[in-house]
Amino acid sequence: MRVRVLGCSGGCAPGRAPSCYMLDDGIVVDAGAMATALTVEEQQQVTDVLLTHAHWDHVRDLPLATINRGAGAKTLRLHGLAETIRAVRTHLMNGEVWFQAFDLPSADTPFVSAKTVKPGDVFRAGRYTVHCVEVPHTVPAVSYLFDDGTSSLLMNADTGGGIAAGRPSIFANLPKSSPLRAVFLEASFPNRMREFAVMTGHLTPAMLGEEVACLPRDVDVIVTHLKPGFETEMAREIADLGRPGVRPCRDGDVFEW
Repeated sequence: MRVRVLGCSGGCAPGRAPSCYMLDDGIVVDAGAMATALTVEEQQQVTDVLLTHAHWDHVRDLPLATINRGAGAKTLRLHGLAETIRAVRTHLMNGEVWFQAFDLPSADTPFVSAKTVKPGDVFRAGRYTVHCVEVPHTVPAVSYLFDDGTSSLLMNADTGGGIAAGRPSIFANLPKSSPLRAVFLEASFPNRMREFAVMTGHLTPAMLGEEVACLPRDVDVIVTHLKPGFETEMAREIADLGRPGVRPCRDGDVFEW
């Protein structure tokens, strides 16, 4: 199982691209850096984009990556909640800010097709069985659990977690799958900004530590979505958790399990 980090920032600045992760078999999770981090040839090899939610930093490059595929490319399969697909149709590919890629060049051969998912759904993407897992955020959001039959990997959306809201951890009731090897989980703000993190549906390093406490200690925790300007402070706080296998990721990182 291989993950290439195309972008993992909670914002955008030089050297910090928005959320976008590429698995093998042409699978991309979120599209914040899909056009800027992949060559045109690589973009044309992508078959499926799984969107966690509709926020701008998770869909930013989708319109550009779509046109880069060219009119003769295979239809790109876009997976997401009904609310997420609707937001992309309404605010991105609406015929005003970008062309209507769901309907052109024809209804039979569009640039993009929409595959609506719901929490609890199980579907195939490439060689993976994918479980759709609901997570709390300020807009409807899901995570995706990828299972290759030998091991599994959880790619999380932005989330404020469950514990801060007085509920169980988002990891407390994961679908049954092959042994979990790693989770990608956000922490957007430093611990001193916990109140603002809760207000905006995000985690701090300390909150992340609370969420992952129920996971086996041999599960790697890759920390994503650090907001620009807070990375150094948050890296210290992540290290202070003292949990093996917890580390912030950077654009360009490649992980294999």
